[in-house]
Amino acid sequence: MNITDVFGKKKSVIGMIHLKKLPVGSKSEFLNEVYEAAKNDLLTLESGNADAAIVENFFNQPYSDKVERTTLIAYVNILTKLMEISNIPLGVNLQYTSDTEEIEVANICNASFIRSETFVETRGGSYGILYPQAPKVMNYKNQSQSDVLVFADINVKHTFPVFDQPVEYSINEAIQAGADALILTGVETGKSPTVEDAKSFKEIAGDQPVYIGSGVQESNINDFLKVADGVIVGSSIKEDGQIDKPIDKEKVKKLVSSIR
Repeated sequence: MNITDVFGKKKSVIGMIHLKKLPVGSKSEFLNEVYEAAKNDLLTLESGNADAAIVENFFNQPYSDKVERTTLIAYVNILTKLMEISNIPLGVNLQYTSDTEEIEVANICNASFIRSETFVETRGGSYGILYPQAPKVMNYKNQSQSDVLVFADINVKHTFPVFDQPVEYSINEAIQAGADALILTGVETGKSPTVEDAKSFKEIAGDQPVYIGSGVQESNINDFLKVADGVIVGSSIKEDGQIDKPIDKEKVKKLVSSIR
């Protein structure tokens, strides 16, 4: 399976569904509140003609370098329900993990892809050290004969390199390890790389699909899509551009319809 098989076209818009904080040890009615908000965002993305969505436990901050068991169970509960109603492909993004949780969840829940934020790099932040996921993820994928796609971040936002690793090396390592697509982000949520960054990145990546993973909006989407194969959008399609607000249907429609 490849990108075209999942999205039906090469240039695609993927919307972020930022789950409200997943409750720890709480009863199901609290999870229902999280699910209802996520469901509304999913339906809004669909009605706005987005091609896919990534479900992320964004508000489970502060993050650690290991996904808590209760967080994982709650996430699977919500993703399973979203899969039942979704008409677009869904991806899995768990903050933060250096293991196989994402691809295990995607495989079991029949999601289409994962976002692996430290696929071939060792990176750090306030949550600790994140180690390369590629060996464990690809071993699991091969052993389980999974067709889940792997979208791999390079120099992912909100992290810093533990070792000095040239971007050319990281890109080539990710491709060699079996990533299905690469993601280029800015230094933080809502901040975009430059178009020149994207050009340089794509030149190194060659035929490998490249997605812009932050800062995409109506004013720059066409410049990025002249270079990249798709975009991942979050903040710019929220009400008032605020990350903690629901997705705005009209913003999604305008963004998608602005693509030339």
